Order: sequence, then structure tokens, then C-alpha cells
Amino acid sequence: MSRPDLFVLAVDQRPWLTQALYSHTRMADPDQRAEICRGKHMVLDGLVASIDSGIAVSPDSAAILVDPELGPGVAERARAHGITVSMPLEKAGLDVYEDEPDDVGAYLAHHRPDLAKVLVRYNPEGDREANDLQLRRLASTARAVRDAGSRFMFELLVPPTPEHEAATGGRAAYDAEVRPGLILRGMEEVSASVPVDVWKLEPLGAERDYAAAAERAASTGGECIVLGAGAPAADVETWVGRAARAGFSGFAVGRSIWWSAMRELLCGTMDHGVAVDQVAERYVRLVVAFRRARTPSEDVSAVCS
Repeated sequence: MSRPDLFVLAVDQRPWLTQALYSHTRMADPDQRAEICRGKHMVLDGLVASIDSGIAVSPDSAAILVDPELGPGVAERARAHGITVSMPLEKAGLDVYEDEPDDVGAYLAHHRPDLAKVLVRYNPEGDREANDLQLRRLASTARAVRDAGSRFMFELLVPPTPEHEAATGGRAAYDAEVRPGLILRGMEEVSASVPVDVWKLEPLGAERDYAAAAERAASTGGECIVLGAGAPAADVETWVGRAARAGFSGFAVGRSIWWSAMRELLCGTMDHGVAVDQVAERYVRLVVAFRRARTPSEDVSAVCS
């Protein structure tokens, strides 16, 4: 039996969010934590509103990725609405992966996420010693996730080496010409020792590259979703459409959907209801883009009727 689509609203940002809101990456103070928490609950309210609208978003496909540090209570509220819950396990902002909780097993037993997510910077042409260290750590983390009864989501970021940037003349050319092949190689290397249920991947460019990634994931029992990278909505819709046509099962998008609404809410220039409506509208738009790209004749307005 095939799994439902997976449309993840990602709001697990931590250092990025404190930097964007308060110009620092230190631990947020109590007032800042309370404000960020308010913003993350608003994002969940937007996700719930998108389901309640009855337009395209089925409850079994809706998901939220949220951290318990700056978003306490969000996961519990989401679960009460029947929404799939994902939580991060990585220590944010590091080049070499480390678990954030000291005891991953206890963390998973306490929070019981449906999907446990790791974000990993892994270039198969990068530092071999660092890559091998990451694979050893991630194999252990994956075992803990499986033992806890959760599924393992692997966010694979492939940053350029200095040699790649020099050879391509800059990041844009690297992303378009070199990164797709490195993503596929990275998936192959990781999956040799780390079991992955869901690959959360950067945009790959041509549809044939998305299809190759989906095929590679399926060969080990996994699936792929595409991330948003904080890009403009039009770019994200393009990536989501290519991913849908190539066999991806969904997306994981965050800042592109909620950042402007959260910023204005916390600055006092937008009220809660308007912010919720903006998040819901942008999330629904991506779901519709995905469904229409995969099945152009589908009446997406009737998906939840």
C-alpha cells in the first residue's frame, strides 16, 4: 500500500531565526523565546486553517517540522489535529553532523515524532575523513530512530568545495551544473550505511535529475521530497512541479511560506488572523502546484470534499 503525499511545513529554524529577528545566534532570552514560540504557533494555525479550508490539503498528507526548543507545544497541538509531526535531531549550524540531544533514544521516547529529521552537509568530493565521521554518527542515529518506531528523514545539503566554486565561477553555476550529480552520489554513499526513509533534497535542476533521485531512493525503500531553500514563491512552485512529475512524494518548505507573516506578526504590523490566512494561502498554493503537476486533470479543489 502506497504512502500518502507528504507536504511538510518546516518551522524548525533556530539560529537562523534568532539572527533574522534579533541579530544574534546565541540562545534566545526568555522574551525572545516567547515571541518566537508565538510565531511558530501561528504557523501551525495556518497549517490547520489550510486543512479546514477543504482545498487540496488532506489531513493525512499535512505535516509540520518543528523543534521543541523554540516551538514548545507546537508538536503536541499538531498531533491533536492528526497532523504528521517531524522533529530535528541535529545541532544546528555545524559543518560536521552532531546530535543535538545528548540521549537521542530518550529524546525520541519523550517526543515520539513520526519523522525524525537530520540536516547534514555532505559533499562526496569534500573532506573524506569528515564524511566518514558523519556516516558513522548518522548510522547510530538512524538505528536509534528505527528503534523508537519513527521514520528517518535525511536533509542532504551539498555545499561546494573551494575547487567547485573556482571551476564553475560561482554558486549559481555550481547549483545548476554540478550539484545535481553530487546529490545523487551523496545519496548512494549515505544509503550504503545509513537507512533513510525520506530524503529531503535541494532543487536538482532538470526533471531527469529529480527522476534519478526518486529512483535511487526507491531502490532502498525510501522516498524524496524537495525543500524550498527560502527561495521566492515562483521558484519554489517550479521546483515542486518538477519534483511532482518526476516521482517525488511531496515537499518540505518553510521560510518561503511563513517568514513575511511571522516577521510582521512579531513586529506588530500584522494581526494574528491575517498572518494565519497568509500562511494557509501560501501552503495551499504549493500543494495545488504539486498535485496539478503530477496529475494535470485532477480536480484539486475536490481532494478533501
